[in-house]
Amino acid sequence: MPSAVRASASPGAPYSRTGDIHAWNVRPRPYLEAVSDQQPQPVKYRPWIGTTHPMTLPVPALVGITDTNALASRACNAARSSVAENLFTGLATTGRSNTYVSAHVPGELVRHLADVAEGHPGLDLRDAERVLWGDIMPLVPVVDLAMGDYLHPRIRAVRQADPELPLRLRGDPDDLGTAALAEFLAPAVIISADSVFSRFGLANSLAGTWLPLAHQLLQAAGYEATLTEAAYALELAARLIAVPVTAAIGTARRHPLAALGIGAAIALVAYQAGYFRRDRLRAASQEIRRVAAAGIEALSDATDAYSTARQALRIIEPYGTPTVEELAARHLARVRRPLPLDDLAAALAAAGHTVTSTELRDSTDRHPAFRTRGSQPALISVGRIARPGKAESYPQVIVVTITQRS
Repeated sequence: MPSAVRASASPGAPYSRTGDIHAWNVRPRPYLEAVSDQQPQPVKYRPWIGTTHPMTLPVPALVGITDTNALASRACNAARSSVAENLFTGLATTGRSNTYVSAHVPGELVRHLADVAEGHPGLDLRDAERVLWGDIMPLVPVVDLAMGDYLHPRIRAVRQADPELPLRLRGDPDDLGTAALAEFLAPAVIISADSVFSRFGLANSLAGTWLPLAHQLLQAAGYEATLTEAAYALELAARLIAVPVTAAIGTARRHPLAALGIGAAIALVAYQAGYFRRDRLRAASQEIRRVAAAGIEALSDATDAYSTARQALRIIEPYGTPTVEELAARHLARVRRPLPLDDLAAALAAAGHTVTSTELRDSTDRHPAFRTRGSQPALISVGRIARPGKAESYPQVIVVTITQRS
């Protein structure tokens, strides 16, 4: 039974064509919900090491999907406290957990940031706008979705907004874009205080818990980034060491007598310098054991904290057979840089998905989430950077009616 989707804009709303869904605002929203930024944080973690190789770690990289309330709340809190926003910017710094928003969010931010700012006495709205559009949003790309992305079977319940339904079964079309984007980029974590996501098993955070859980995601991403970069550095060091060692071994094989003489001379010098004395060897052995024990203990503590953080997250795992568009978007969302189609096809093949460059080009050309740079070879990326504008420049009301045909 195929679905028919009809989208209609309110009179005067700047809405171009039916296939472009940029907002799901079917009712006024209470933008002063209980999104508290004043609670003490159990995790105070600012990642020192990010990674430029996010896909090298075997653990699947998570992306964050957030909404208007969380972004506005963080911007207002940072502006009022005169501190740098460190959650969404921190997630971007790790390189392991980039954050994205659905296409309706920039318009809601323009229309409702002032409402959220009123809940922060003494805050100048211009300061909040500076933090939001200058610091946060350049690191939180907007992903435009196609009509079919909103009809994913796992988020069908979010569309059911009949007021006669009990609350536990009642969805909210306002949040459909966020849920659809999480499905599109899965595995993902929804960073939101809205209870609709927890009601339908898409998140485990509410107004009082979303911020600590978001910091748990930051901690997990920071650990993964540090581990990824350390592993990459070790691999690079091993390669650098292997070259001279291999050359030395080859030389020793070609000139065994000379190598034996050089080795004996080095051993004699070390013996005369006292490096082979029993007390010196014992002291060196004790120091090595002490450093190793401290390192193992620190690694164990960090691993335990990471496991706790990762397990605290409600992860939206991939569902069903992914489309070509989903495969491309999920990889590009994690590497966070434009790729040539051939490189993207090779990366997907390495992950076990056989997709040709031609199939990628045809699929991404039809989908609004992707952007192509006209260089040679052409580079493709997912998402776009939101720019501040006037509320009138964004669609205000999109009513979506879904009917079933037999």
